[in-house]
Amino acid sequence: MKLQKLENVATQTTKKVTTADITDERNRRLLIERYKEWLATHTSRNTINNALREMNEYAESAGKTVLVGEQKVTIFAPFRPEHSALWVITRWQSIVLMLLALGGCLGLQFFRQQTLLVTMTIITALYLGHLLTTVGLSFFTFRRSTEEEIDKGIVEALRDADWPSYTILCPLYREARVVPQFARAMMSMDYPVEKLQILLLTEADDADTRNAIRALTLPSHFKIVTVPQGSPRTKPRACNFGLMQAFGQYVVIYDAEDIPEPTQLKKAVLTFANHGPDLACVQAKLNFYNPYQNVLTRWFTAEYSLWFDLILPGLQSAKLSLPLGGTSNHFPTQILRALGGWDAFNVTEDCDLGLRLSRYQMETVVLNSTTYEEANSKFKNWIRQRSRWIKGYMQTYLINMRRPWRYLRPGRFREFVSLQLVIGGKTAFLFLNPFLWCLFVLYLFLGHDVAEAYHQLFPRPLLYAGAFSLIFGNFFYIYMYLLACLKRKQYYLIKWALSIPLYWAMMSIAACMALFQLIVKPHYWEKTEHGLHLGKKPGGAIPDFASLNASPYLEDTPTLLVPVPTLASTNKQEQASSITAAFQAISTMPAPAITRKERVELKQPKGKGLRDPWFLVTIITALLTSISACWYFFQQREILLYGDSYSHMMLARRFFDSQSPGVAQLGGVWLPLPQVGMLPFIWNDSLWRSGLAGSFSSMTCYVVASCCIFLAARRITHDHVASYVGTLAFILNPNILYLQSTPLSELVCIATSTLACYFFLCWTQDNFPRQLVWAAASIFLATLARYDGWALFMVMLPLIAVVGLLKRRSWREIQGNLFVFGVLASLGIVLWLIWNQLIFHDMFYFQKGPYSALGQAISLNQIRAQQTYHNLWQSIRYYVVTSVDTVGSILLALGLVALIIFLVRKRLTSDTPAVMMFLVPFVFYVLTMYSGQVGIYVPGADPLNDPNHLFNVRFGSAMVASVAICMAILAGYVRQALPRRWRPVGRVGQMAVALVIVAQAVLIVAGGIITLEDGIYGGSCAFPHPINVYLAQHYNGGRVLENTFTSNIDGADAGLLLKDIVYDGSDNLWAKALKNPEAMVDWVIVDPGNAKDIVAQHIDVNSPQFQQNFTLAYKEHYGLRLYHRNGLPPLPTRPISPYLASAHSLCKTGTTG
Repeated sequence: MKLQKLENVATQTTKKVTTADITDERNRRLLIERYKEWLATHTSRNTINNALREMNEYAESAGKTVLVGEQKVTIFAPFRPEHSALWVITRWQSIVLMLLALGGCLGLQFFRQQTLLVTMTIITALYLGHLLTTVGLSFFTFRRSTEEEIDKGIVEALRDADWPSYTILCPLYREARVVPQFARAMMSMDYPVEKLQILLLTEADDADTRNAIRALTLPSHFKIVTVPQGSPRTKPRACNFGLMQAFGQYVVIYDAEDIPEPTQLKKAVLTFANHGPDLACVQAKLNFYNPYQNVLTRWFTAEYSLWFDLILPGLQSAKLSLPLGGTSNHFPTQILRALGGWDAFNVTEDCDLGLRLSRYQMETVVLNSTTYEEANSKFKNWIRQRSRWIKGYMQTYLINMRRPWRYLRPGRFREFVSLQLVIGGKTAFLFLNPFLWCLFVLYLFLGHDVAEAYHQLFPRPLLYAGAFSLIFGNFFYIYMYLLACLKRKQYYLIKWALSIPLYWAMMSIAACMALFQLIVKPHYWEKTEHGLHLGKKPGGAIPDFASLNASPYLEDTPTLLVPVPTLASTNKQEQASSITAAFQAISTMPAPAITRKERVELKQPKGKGLRDPWFLVTIITALLTSISACWYFFQQREILLYGDSYSHMMLARRFFDSQSPGVAQLGGVWLPLPQVGMLPFIWNDSLWRSGLAGSFSSMTCYVVASCCIFLAARRITHDHVASYVGTLAFILNPNILYLQSTPLSELVCIATSTLACYFFLCWTQDNFPRQLVWAAASIFLATLARYDGWALFMVMLPLIAVVGLLKRRSWREIQGNLFVFGVLASLGIVLWLIWNQLIFHDMFYFQKGPYSALGQAISLNQIRAQQTYHNLWQSIRYYVVTSVDTVGSILLALGLVALIIFLVRKRLTSDTPAVMMFLVPFVFYVLTMYSGQVGIYVPGADPLNDPNHLFNVRFGSAMVASVAICMAILAGYVRQALPRRWRPVGRVGQMAVALVIVAQAVLIVAGGIITLEDGIYGGSCAFPHPINVYLAQHYNGGRVLENTFTSNIDGADAGLLLKDIVYDGSDNLWAKALKNPEAMVDWVIVDPGNAKDIVAQHIDVNSPQFQQNFTLAYKEHYGLRLYHRNGLPPLPTRPISPYLASAHSLCKTGTTG
């Protein structure tokens, strides 16, 4: 809708606001007018007579004393048994619990294993559900704020508006020490004094607090209210008494130590104005003003930051029930009275009220306004407070589970999930955590002694789920505290949040105390001592509050002017009306100032939709090119030329198809992510044997990398066309197109690395915390893809500090960013080290094991023969030549020119470290060649007499993304170098750059795709084995014993299943087969002349015993032999495809290790 249609919004409030930019001054003024009209309409409905009438009507109902059996209940609220914690547990709940306990005992007696299995399954499912829900909602909230935002400028512009009356309830008990602080906080509230009613609720036996209040000489809108003696003496009972005297249209609770944001009341009112009459509560955020007092306050603050800044907004966005905080809950007074106030018997009345709101389909919104409280700084005081909270959570859970069948009604599923995970699950974990910690510690110390029992208790699927919860669950729970502190800019607390498991242990102690109190004294209110942050000093100098107001008279209201309470019985018909009936009796609430649709439109950024068609063109180009290239190489049967292609697929396939399937099969030298990416496809036999299972994973990474290169280039050049032109250098590169058609790990590495570099670039430019977290997550994936990612992590970590210094950030902020990034980014490295220690009993097995590149080079005495070993110049020369053959000499030269121009123009800006991150692969491969970790042989760099003329040239593909970024920079400079009026001519220059890229791709194809040649006849090719052909013709089933590392026969070409292959990863079957092959296997593949063949080390094929049981079926030219067990049926003879007979025929190197 055009702006002219918004001109008369002040007089016609039903018209829609369809502006897309709230910062536009005209729209802002119109929005202010809309708010003013809403405030005037809403305030005019609440006259003094109406307020007094509603107050007296409610007091008449709430002031009744109810007789429950022999007990008189005076809670100053309508007593509704179904919502009351007067009864801890109902009769039928007791019966159910006893039946469950009896069933558990009988199950342990007669069906012990099944009972324990079911129990652990339920526990694991509960943990997983809570983990996925909590972490998912937290990350969603961290990425995109969902709480209500009220612009400060709009609040300031409405200073003279007609605001509704507001009642502040402050329950005080033995709070004389902090009363001056609270009074200062209330006097600082930015709200019309004549519209405020501040009720200071004190207990009858607390004269000290009342005297401290009177000593302040507070203005007349402060009133002392003395709550009559009675049971239970709880905060909700005092608040109910205050609610009976509230005349404000809105009511809020503040605790004695609270310091709310001055404009919070106005922001809460405007939040109600933004929503309809279904909004029943606005929950402001809570945090602490003494977070650095000691380690306990640091943990406590981190917990509050997580709960109020991530969890509660996440629950709101998911439309789940919100357990309210104990303070800063803003309610329309009519709705709160209809709900019946607070349950005086529930010691977490806030949580109970939040779930009651959800039960009656009322909304709760989290407001981005903070009330600061005092963090408990003493352990015993904290334990008392926390035990009360946990006891209240248990009360609330039991109350809401009195009629669990009501959750079967339509629309109740979210409410049920919230109750089970947020209330029940969160409380149950406090009791389960110590038990599960003990199980974990026992396994660590006893190991093999309890392994069999643990395998029975945790079958493989349950073991994986439990291990996931243990490793990733605990990690992400801790990491969420870091994110919460980062979001609130509490940088100093981030490092302390890493020790939060100790805080969890304290919570379990408090939970045990809570359970004891729930049984012996369920309604006892553990008093929390406040003012500990003041030390031994008094509350500070008392200001002259009287001078701030013209009528300095503090009214002391010891009694309530309501009709004399009557006595009702729950056995009679004179019960409190239902909440539903109370809601129906509420007078019509005003319509919102703006509709929900209008609010959505106001929040949408300008130009929402397809903002960059060139990005879509990039995606389409990458998809079409990827599919076409894969189809071509598949038709040419060139997908599986590399021996490593077979190995990657074999590792992935073993996850499903093996004598011992599972995650342990994912390897110990190669990182697991490339194999994990194949799991969705590798289970299919056709996709496995054809190699397409690995191709699909690589193709996906190819498209992801193309998108990241375009987006990064667009941020650097601010030119969409130049970004697309530069990305073509990657998309059209023939070597990349071949590698993305294979199961090799190069594209997985390139995709994760470019993703990390892109988000790092975003963070350097925007400084959004979520971008830093995404960069860390991308590095985590990169470190699990290839060891290139480890180098990327080690370079990016210090560059974060460099960027912070360049932007003049504080050291605390830099330190916080380093922790947030480093903890997540290093997770992959830490897990891989632990994995190698647990599986291979050597943390560095991947680096120095017999199957590692270094181990193979040492065993073959190849390290010193490499020209690059301890020769930096040769290392640089070799990798430059490899890069030239991969990228093309023209593009490499132009890219170098563009990089020099960029460095000269940008120099030491925040963009420079981000761009240099793309060059990390060059440094990584030069250093690895220098140290002997990697060997590359490439024509043009090798001596003419070197027999290893082509090997590992695919490592040069890591530089293609860097060159693509540089080409985008060059394309951007081609246009920027021209005067502004000639800029359109610059497009011609960009087209010329694109033509150069296409020409370079054609030249590479004409000269030979070097990565393809390495797979055909280089040192990386898959060696042809006639044994494969023999098995394809004659194999008729049975197990095959072989050392797959030396034989390189995985069964994919021969038609075998991997579960029929017995190798060193087959657990006990491997050892048994080596000791007694005739009893365990039908086939033996062995190379007696290969010292690394473990089968040859254990079995003497020339011994009479072996030859008596096995017959030589086939012997290859290079010494590999195939034996078949005697006494079996005759072998069949099947025709084979011509492709299999000639496959890899050009691979004549003769290397099998």
